[in-house]
Amino acid sequence: MKMKKKLASMLTVIMLACSLAWQAQAAAPIVSNKPHKAPVATPPAVSEAQPVKAVPEPAAVKADTAAKPAAEVKAPKQAKPEKKAKKTAKKKSKKTKEKQQPKVQQSNWRLKVAQQKLQVLGFSDERPSGRMTEATSSALKSFQKQHKLKADGELNDATYQKLTWEAFTKEGIPKVKGKEIVSRAAKYKGVPYVFGGTTTKGFDCSGYVQHVFKDCKAKLPRLADEQALQGIFVTQKQLRPGDLVFFTTYAAGASHVGIYAGDGQFWSASSSKGVMLSSLKDDYWKQRYYGARRVLITNGEVYK
Repeated sequence: MKMKKKLASMLTVIMLACSLAWQAQAAAPIVSNKPHKAPVATPPAVSEAQPVKAVPEPAAVKADTAAKPAAEVKAPKQAKPEKKAKKTAKKKSKKTKEKQQPKVQQSNWRLKVAQQKLQVLGFSDERPSGRMTEATSSALKSFQKQHKLKADGELNDATYQKLTWEAFTKEGIPKVKGKEIVSRAAKYKGVPYVFGGTTTKGFDCSGYVQHVFKDCKAKLPRLADEQALQGIFVTQKQLRPGDLVFFTTYAAGASHVGIYAGDGQFWSASSSKGVMLSSLKDDYWKQRYYGARRVLITNGEVYK
């Protein structure tokens, strides 16, 4: 029994020794013939006290940014200094030209009429051309001085109005009064309408007006569009008995004419009822009103 106990204790010691040896071998580093790789160094932690230096942008990234199409980078368009200077110079030159050019004519037709009137009044012998010339400007100045207008040689509204009136006093119908014309016009009430008619058997509109003026020893052209060129223009507010009123009916322009009787009424040869008194306020005539002319000098000068 004692031997068995000794053997058991010896076995326990041996096992203990083997266990300690195995643990020591496991803890020792493994030795190999192959070379070992260098251990990778772990970067130190970043401290708030030591700021990180900016890393320069790689060249490839810069190249990509520079190579972006123009459509992605919308840069504001800036006019070149030369273009701006040219535009400014053009504007200045236009303003200078406008200042230098006289405020003379509103249309070539208006100036041509003025030149004709200057001839009638003896201020010019220049052939009417509708173009402003030195001779025309000089003639206008002389006319303006005589009639106490601003003598600047320009064809302004005041000069044109006075010019047409003064010429009209030489070209218009003298002595005949408007009341006389209206009285004669009323005597033909009811005479039937006849296209092309010029007698008491039948009138058309312009034949009737011509006949009435002829009775008063005053001459007028035969056709309505020709009569519309006589005398001077007047507005409806300026109308006086004996003035001529025109309408656009079967043809463009002045295709119907009547004699103003006063109180917004006029005598004319209508195609429906012959010679009759009508109102300018009637829808039919109101929509077709074309204009009015003063052919009697006795009806006076037109003022705006």
